[in-house]
Amino acid sequence: MEGYTLELTPPMFRRLDDGQLERIHEATLEILSRIGVTVDSPEALELLDGAGADVSDPRKVRIPGDLIEKALALAPGAIVLHKRDGTPYVTLSGNRCTFGGTPDQPDILDPRDGRRRPCRISDVVANARLIDALPTLAWSFTSEWAGYPQGLPAVLAGKVSFMIQLENSDKPLGSSMANLQSLRDQLEVCALLAGGADELRRRPFFFGSVEPISPLVHGRDALEKSLLLAEHGIPNVVYSMPMAGATAPATFAGTLAVMNAEVLSHLAIIQLKRGGAPVIYGGMPNIIDMKTTIYPYGSPELNLLVGAATELAHHYGLPMLGTAGCTDAKVLGLQAGIEAAQQCLASVLCGANMVHDVGLMDHATMISPELMVLTDELIGMTGAMTQGLEVSDETLALDLIGKVGPGGSYFAEEHTFEHFRDFWAPSVLDRSRGAKAAPAGALLHSEELLREKTLGLLAHTPPPLAPGLLAEIKKMEKSWFERLGLDYGYPEE
Repeated sequence: MEGYTLELTPPMFRRLDDGQLERIHEATLEILSRIGVTVDSPEALELLDGAGADVSDPRKVRIPGDLIEKALALAPGAIVLHKRDGTPYVTLSGNRCTFGGTPDQPDILDPRDGRRRPCRISDVVANARLIDALPTLAWSFTSEWAGYPQGLPAVLAGKVSFMIQLENSDKPLGSSMANLQSLRDQLEVCALLAGGADELRRRPFFFGSVEPISPLVHGRDALEKSLLLAEHGIPNVVYSMPMAGATAPATFAGTLAVMNAEVLSHLAIIQLKRGGAPVIYGGMPNIIDMKTTIYPYGSPELNLLVGAATELAHHYGLPMLGTAGCTDAKVLGLQAGIEAAQQCLASVLCGANMVHDVGLMDHATMISPELMVLTDELIGMTGAMTQGLEVSDETLALDLIGKVGPGGSYFAEEHTFEHFRDFWAPSVLDRSRGAKAAPAGALLHSEELLREKTLGLLAHTPPPLAPGLLAEIKKMEKSWFERLGLDYGYPEE
């Protein structure tokens, strides 16, 4: 069984030619060998020193180009993510494009009344089940470092969200862990569910995520987590988010060079720790909005630069994580639809392997279940538009064309019955005829259809964990509360 995947057949939509990609690569090697990066980890510095890097000044560690090239040769080009039960589910390679959602943000746009409010435990449960139910979302991702859902200490909230997702969806799960201890706790839980650490490494359903600090800084927290993930052989997304004009040059080529230097130097450290450790190249380069100083999730430049980052990742033969299905809008309307649709199309055209942030609104401070459902529809539309066309005797249907002849109808033909289900059909976009009311009452338009579908999917029942396993991981969760001197239990809502 495999999760929903889109794959654009050649020719790909490209922003950079081979010469431009190579020039950015050469500029990256010059940044790393001449300018250097900050490395705030004794173990990482020791690894780099032993491999020939100049670590005399940890604030400007200079990494020779051959070290980067060796690391790229070691990193695997394909990564398989599994379901919670160990079933292979998502293959990250080539131009195969998958999408994922997140159930937890500081706020939620409540689909019941359209109002914004703090995100609570019950929302994370419902959103995890929604991600499990939506066919085009192949995995989920929790932003643990942000300290939500509401009502729990920040150091605990993300881990609780992680546990809720494990219980309410069997799809692959990623986490941007709050700290090293959180990662250790999560690996312990996942190893138990997988049947041991070796089985988790062999059939990972969990992946980690770390972020360099632009420009050109590898913080201790991120490095320690990456080294631990490498030690355990767990897939790790290393993603950079430089902003042109703020944390990178106000030119796109310069921004891409900074991003590339951050990702490749971090990848080199990971490969020195464990050659062949699975790494996903993450790139979300963008501009800074000079009027508001925000990172604009709906900017066309984000689509442009993520596409270019995807081409760099593919140039190296690495899986790529980007973004789509999100918006800067505060309400679900015209702006949200335009921005989410453009992002989905751009991601598929460039072949990004993992596309996250589906459902995020207002600069990634709010989650919208309805936007997740709408994006599910947009992904389906994008797949229908970018699919390959089969040309064969069956699809050319010359005998049928001869049978029907000029002026005939194909409506009642067996060939039509066999093939019409290949047509994409909307579930929330309105194709009704005119304003004629449905027999059961008033005609439902897209907004009402979207809300109705969302509320129905929020009640989805996920595949359950075995009772014995659930009891064991709940014991682990209880120990996290006790470690902080707290009584075990979720806050009242």
